[in-house]
Amino acid sequence: MNRFIKLVSLLLALCLVLAAVPFAYAEDEVIDAELTCTITLGNWPPDTAADAEKALFEGYRATMARQYPNVTLVPDYYSYSLSNYVPMAKGHTAPSIFQPPFTDPQLLISQGLVGDVTDALEQFGVLDQFSPSYVEMLADENGRIYGLPRDGYVLGMHINIDLFREAGLMTEDGLPMYPRTLQEMAEYGQIIREKTGKAGLVFPASETYGGWLFTNIAWNFGCVGENALEYQDEDGRWVCNFTSPECVAAMEFIRDLKWKYDILNADATTTDWAGAHSLLGTGEAAMNFAADDSVDQPTANKGLPVDSFALIPFPAGPEGRYALAGGTCYMFSPDITGDQAIALMAYLKVLGKLPFLDDEIIAGMRADYAAKRDRGAPVLPAISAWTDESYNAAKQAIIDEYCNVDMRLYNDFFDSISEGTITLKSEEPIFAQQLYRELTAVVQRVITREGADVTKALLKAEESFQEYLDDEYNDQ
Repeated sequence: MNRFIKLVSLLLALCLVLAAVPFAYAEDEVIDAELTCTITLGNWPPDTAADAEKALFEGYRATMARQYPNVTLVPDYYSYSLSNYVPMAKGHTAPSIFQPPFTDPQLLISQGLVGDVTDALEQFGVLDQFSPSYVEMLADENGRIYGLPRDGYVLGMHINIDLFREAGLMTEDGLPMYPRTLQEMAEYGQIIREKTGKAGLVFPASETYGGWLFTNIAWNFGCVGENALEYQDEDGRWVCNFTSPECVAAMEFIRDLKWKYDILNADATTTDWAGAHSLLGTGEAAMNFAADDSVDQPTANKGLPVDSFALIPFPAGPEGRYALAGGTCYMFSPDITGDQAIALMAYLKVLGKLPFLDDEIIAGMRADYAAKRDRGAPVLPAISAWTDESYNAAKQAIIDEYCNVDMRLYNDFFDSISEGTITLKSEEPIFAQQLYRELTAVVQRVITREGADVTKALLKAEESFQEYLDDEYNDQ
């Protein structure tokens, strides 16, 4: 009987301890019970999203409820576009957080259409850890910050090593003799065409893709600074500049890729982003302008083995070496209060978008890179938005653990960024998608008509885009 009583007493004590655990756990997780506000989450998954994604965000909301019990989260999926956001911001109906592409932040900042989160970042202790390259894209002239990167990329070039090997373009070390310049790209592409019968370069020129890629080539021909493709004059008016000698030379180079060197894929005017990756991955093309965030497309998605794939820096042009740095960012309503800014930074911390580490974040990183390796995608170093050494080192250690490639095929790409031998540049600052559309039409013309007048085609595009700028911005 005494033994039974002792056992019952022990079980009762254990039950009391277990009953107390959830309460203690909740208390331990509370970070700020006094912060009281409501934030509207425009980045919430739509109803059509996968159940796993929706469950993930519900988990984020539960974590916020424990850590900031008086912050109310209002899920509100919002599909951003510049044309629909501007009236929302002016009408005070914009969500607290939304996700524009890197084409738009400077325009939104200059027009006072987004909220300042500098003080909130400072309160979280991460303001000084913000990468300078992202500050340039997401801050005003005084260094005040209005956004954070969600994901990013740097444009380079994907290589199908099998076709380089077949064309005899390999070094003694067994590495591809990749092009360092755009001129070498044309010459190597010509050799590949002659030796293999395949396209030296796949160039997607449908929709807006051709103009998008052309801008990066144009920068390397000198279309920057006073020769930029678009600029703002002394009166604040945006001016289109497609007919500079530098822009004409860049478009003539595109024409030569087709008619002089004959290195382009045959269906360029109907090839899109996905089609370009497919052509490289299936061995129909040797080179493709693409970024570090899409290396899984020709490999895991199209079956190209990782040891037959390389990522190299964007080739230099006659007037410099530039590469597009793009992606998607988080920005905030111009109406947010100081408390809302703090709540939004707390929310992004829960999402793993600030340089903090805990067991849950590390487990998520490991699961992500393990999944990449298992499906045959290259596991590569991350281009971090933060300078925090411990955060970046922890992330890199996980990447090293799951790395499945010969880094000699990638080092030059990442070194060009870290060492500053290539200049990173954001997309054209205003109405970039319409600019790409106009330039795509010119690209299509010069690669389908051997005798096309480049200057005349660019002048027509310049007049059309200037009219668009005037209607949509200058005359408002």
